[in-house]
Amino acid sequence: MRNLSRLPKTVKEIADELLQEGLTFEVIGSSETRITGIAPLETATSGDLVFLDKKTFVETLRSKTPAAVVANKALVELIKDLPNLVILVAANVPLAHAKIKQRYAGRNFDQAGWPAIHASSVVHETAELGSGVVIEPRVVVGARVKLAKGVRVMSGVVIEHDVTVDENSILHPGCIIGYGSKLGRDVVVGAGSVIGSEGYGFAQDSERKSHPIPQTGIVVLEDRVRIGANCCVDRATYRETRIGKGTKLDNLCHIAHNVEIGEDCLLTSMFCVAGSTKIGNRVIASGQSGVIDHINICDDAVLLHRAGVTKDIDSPGAYAGLPTQPLTDYLKNMGVLRNAVDLKKRVSDLEAQQEKP
Repeated sequence: MRNLSRLPKTVKEIADELLQEGLTFEVIGSSETRITGIAPLETATSGDLVFLDKKTFVETLRSKTPAAVVANKALVELIKDLPNLVILVAANVPLAHAKIKQRYAGRNFDQAGWPAIHASSVVHETAELGSGVVIEPRVVVGARVKLAKGVRVMSGVVIEHDVTVDENSILHPGCIIGYGSKLGRDVVVGAGSVIGSEGYGFAQDSERKSHPIPQTGIVVLEDRVRIGANCCVDRATYRETRIGKGTKLDNLCHIAHNVEIGEDCLLTSMFCVAGSTKIGNRVIASGQSGVIDHINICDDAVLLHRAGVTKDIDSPGAYAGLPTQPLTDYLKNMGVLRNAVDLKKRVSDLEAQQEKP
């Protein structure tokens, strides 16, 4: 993806600007080389900046003619002979990739071309809008909503009453922010997601008819939380459903009422957690992992292979299976299961031999 509105830049300009964000590069080659685009290795052409952090892609780089490459120190010896190629040596290539692409080739929302507040939107007279707020077509902003500086509300969003959204957050098309929700700075809510949906709480009578328990709490998304597309985060029964700073949800995730999720977690597609569970910091969950209600998961746990958590996880590490077990045990048990039919036959043969007179 190329975004020429923020390029071209010289290598020196890029290195100096990224220094402000805490990234440092050793530059091998001419720092005055101009970068006109950012591209994947497979399609790189003259003027492009590319990224290299695996030896398996060195030959691909050699077959192309980019202007510069961000590479880790271990790979420099393999590519420094390439003519006219500038090398930016980075300690963490994926992080450099993220920061550089954010700055120079990420999505430019201003290209949508909408005015600050589109005439088709409805904004309640008591709503407070900070400077630079953009409200795209067919948005509804309820009573006493507070949108801070730089918030962008994209087409078709509904923000119910008494919601607060802090600076530079982005609400993608068609999402719904339920009443009373609190969103921090730099929060992203994906298209079609519902923040503050009704929590699933019912009481049954003697005939097993279900009667709703009103869910009157709120949802809190702390700074830098990212909610993917078509996710649901239920409001609490009384207090808060809370997702901690920097946590990222993939598409199609469900977070039930009263759940507390810590900071910097990575929760991938179809992750589902039931009510009143507490998840620690830096927890990683692979696709279709699930957690039952009233569970505690410690910091730095990793859930793999459709993990189903049915009891507390108290020690950091990798867990897999249903019910979950330490990954090493899971892999051993799966290995045994693959040979289960053969093992059963051998046992049957041995039993038959023992029964012979």
